[in-house]
Amino acid sequence: MKFRHILPILLGAALQVSAHAADSYPDRPLHFVVNFPPGGASDSMARLFGEAVGTALGQPVIVENKAGAGGAIGMVYAAKQPADGYTFTIGTLGSSIVQPLIQKTPYDMTTDFQPISLIATGPAVLVVNTASPYKTIEDIVRTAKQQPGVLNFGSGGIGTFAHLTGQMFNQAADIRITHVPYKGGAQALNDVLANQLDMIAVDPPSALPQIRAGRLRAIAYTGAKRSPLLPDVPTFAESGYTDLIGANSWSIWMPAGVAQNITATFTKALNEAMESPELQHRFQELGAEPMHSSPEELRQFVQSESARYQQVVNAPGFRPE
Repeated sequence: MKFRHILPILLGAALQVSAHAADSYPDRPLHFVVNFPPGGASDSMARLFGEAVGTALGQPVIVENKAGAGGAIGMVYAAKQPADGYTFTIGTLGSSIVQPLIQKTPYDMTTDFQPISLIATGPAVLVVNTASPYKTIEDIVRTAKQQPGVLNFGSGGIGTFAHLTGQMFNQAADIRITHVPYKGGAQALNDVLANQLDMIAVDPPSALPQIRAGRLRAIAYTGAKRSPLLPDVPTFAESGYTDLIGANSWSIWMPAGVAQNITATFTKALNEAMESPELQHRFQELGAEPMHSSPEELRQFVQSESARYQQVVNAPGFRPE
C-alpha cells in the first residue's frame, strides 16, 4: 500500500487516540506546580485547593514545590510541561503580574500559559519582632527619615507582594528602607522572629500564631478596611497612607495549548471546588477572599493589575535589587 493511502488511516487513528484521551480525562494523577517553598500561605492555600479540585476530578493532585527567583523557577518549569491538562500552576501577584514588569523573564504569561481562573485575593500585614522599638507606622517612618537605608524589610523575592508593599511604603512615606529578598516568605519571617530582619509584610495567617504567642507585633494592614483576623490593627490608609492599599492574588494557569474540552472539564471541577463552603472557610482563615472567574476575567485582572503596578515599578526609588 502506498504512503498516500496509509497517511489518512494513520491520521484517523491518531485523532481517535486523541479524542479518547480527552474523553477519559483525567485518568491519572495531576501535578500542581507551586512556585514557593512549603510552609508559607501560598503553599498552604495551594494544598487546600489541590485537594479540593482533585476530589472534584476524581484523581489525586500531587503538589510539586519549585521555589526560587520570586516564583520564576516554578513558572519556567510549569511552562515546559506537556499541554495535556495534567500539569497546572499557581500564579501570584509577583510571578504572573509584577515579575514581567521588572525584568525580562524566561517565561511569557501571554504565550507560554493558558489562563484558567482567579481563586483568591488577600491583603498583607506588616509585622516586626516584639523586641523591636517600633510600635506604629510613624515610629518606623521617623527612624527611616533619620537614618535612610538603615532599616530593612524582607520578602519572598523580587516582585512579590511583600516586595511591592515595602516599595510602596518607601514611596508613600518618602523614606528609604532596604529590601532583602529571600527564597520564600517563610524564611524572611523566620529572620524577623530571630530579630535579624526589621520587618516584613506577610499574609496574616503566616503571622497570626506568632502574634498571638507574643513574638510578633502587627503594625499595619494593606487592605481597604481592617482584617477580621486582626481587628485591632490599623490599615495603612488609617495611618495616613491612602495610596497604600493592595492585595496579593492567586490564580490557576496551564501550559499553553491544552485542548478546550480538557480545560472545560478542569474548570468545572475548579468551580465546584471553589464553591465548597469548607474550602471557602479555609481560605478565609488564611486571610484570603475565595473566588473563581472565567479565563477572560483573569486576563482582564492581569491587565488592570499590571497597569497599576507599572506605576509603582516606574516611580523614583524603585530598585529591583
